[in-house]
Amino acid sequence: MSIRIVPLGGLGEIGMNCLAIEDDDGILVIDAGTSFPHDDLGIDVYHPSFDWLVERAARVRGVFITHGHEDHIGALPYLLDRLDVPVFGPPHALGMARRRLAEHDFADHELDFTPVHAGSITPVGPFEVEAVRVAHSIVEASALAISTSEGYVVHSGDFNFDPDPPDGEPSDEARLRAIGDRGVELLLSDSTNVDTPERAGSEREVARALGRIVEAAETRVVVALFASNIQRLISLGEIARTTRRRLCLLGRSLQNQREVATAIGRLDWSSDQLVSPEDLSALPREKVLVLAGGTQAEPASAMSKLAAGTHPYLALEPGDHVVFSSRVIPGNERPVLALMNDLLRREVTLHTRASEPDVHTSGHAGQSEQLRMIELVRPRAFLPIHGTLSHLRRHSGLARSAGADSPLVVENGQVVEYSRGGGLVRAGSVAHGRIAVAHGGEPLDADVLRRRAELGRSGLVCVALHVSPSGELAAPPAVSARGVPMVDGHTAALASIAKDVAAAFARAQRIRGADPADEARRAVRRRVSDISGARPVVEVVLSEG
Repeated sequence: MSIRIVPLGGLGEIGMNCLAIEDDDGILVIDAGTSFPHDDLGIDVYHPSFDWLVERAARVRGVFITHGHEDHIGALPYLLDRLDVPVFGPPHALGMARRRLAEHDFADHELDFTPVHAGSITPVGPFEVEAVRVAHSIVEASALAISTSEGYVVHSGDFNFDPDPPDGEPSDEARLRAIGDRGVELLLSDSTNVDTPERAGSEREVARALGRIVEAAETRVVVALFASNIQRLISLGEIARTTRRRLCLLGRSLQNQREVATAIGRLDWSSDQLVSPEDLSALPREKVLVLAGGTQAEPASAMSKLAAGTHPYLALEPGDHVVFSSRVIPGNERPVLALMNDLLRREVTLHTRASEPDVHTSGHAGQSEQLRMIELVRPRAFLPIHGTLSHLRRHSGLARSAGADSPLVVENGQVVEYSRGGGLVRAGSVAHGRIAVAHGGEPLDADVLRRRAELGRSGLVCVALHVSPSGELAAPPAVSARGVPMVDGHTAALASIAKDVAAAFARAQRIRGADPADEARRAVRRRVSDISGARPVVEVVLSEG
């Protein structure tokens, strides 16, 4: 007898979290998240490949969501499009998931959603799942204590041990200890912040730092933050009340989070606290506290529009205060720095973690808290989850130092088996991968992405050849270019390319078996290489008549 742990996302990377536990009588899926691209190939999101689950659709008993961040719920539309299974999770997570699914044209009556509260025990096929309250930057985050045929498996979810979060619900250490007393076979624990020995600050300290900035400001204050950080939204609502400022939210994600958190009783902002973006200009600058999305310099975000001076409802003025109550996600350093520089050019006062460390703290456990989780749960075996290979290996070493028995490190697609008698062992691999989804919802295959990357690196030259019924060119070649240095927009260069294409076409007519389009393509590449040294993608279109 044994159970299998099958990671489909989130191991070997940050984000896109999805993991399956397979027992004899079924499969439990934990989370179904997305990740975001670090390049600009027209990709909206990535989600895990669900082929392995779809092939075993009859055995999948349900999906359990630990909390409502996009890297844990964002892939539900793509999973539920292929599998008809129930979904369990905290009310806030399910509320956000409903909105995401509605955007993908799922009707509410099509969803088999069951809200789960901390302390409840939920049967899912052969499993029994207890949700345990843990603190995180979002409300209602849960660890999961899962009863399997081989004993209890604990999945930490995303967590920290902040003793006094703004929502008043710290991690339930007493319950985690009691579960450990009962006996835990395997702990799956979040590795995201393992490079930090001690997580700096707490949400209450962040609230105090933000309160000081807003209190001292004599003009408008804009706070840029992750929209899903409900803990911080709670604090900012109190800061607005204390400083007698009206709250204005810029960004659809912030509006969605506020509406869902309000509906489930997690935010109690009164209607007279809020002002719409359209009415913002009617208020004195010193009476407004603006909350904005786009901390990672996303091109269409509120913060990017504010920095560029293109926001339809708000123009920043010299002396305004802008606070980045956020971290920079690795890979986004250059665009975020450019965004901050654009804000400085507008002569605002900028507050960031670099100048004022207390304006943000991570929602993920640092090493000391990760050790605390191990000490409370006391598992026989340990498997680090959620992080790059470097994160996973460091967390494994941390667990080993705490006495965990033979912690194992695996990445997406690498299966492990656990049994009481045999412990944790590798058990081959399964089909896995990431699916790129374009803006608009269509998947992008590897060939499309490769061609898009080629266009981005090299540019494009298009040649249109109109051929008469006799086989001659009926008009001079029409040549256009995009993104090719010294060619794009240069009339003389385009004319010289057209001349070479016409000559190549004429030569092809005299050579038996020659392909005029291929000859034209080679002529373009030679001439562009002579002009600029570039090697663009060349498209040749022939029309007859």
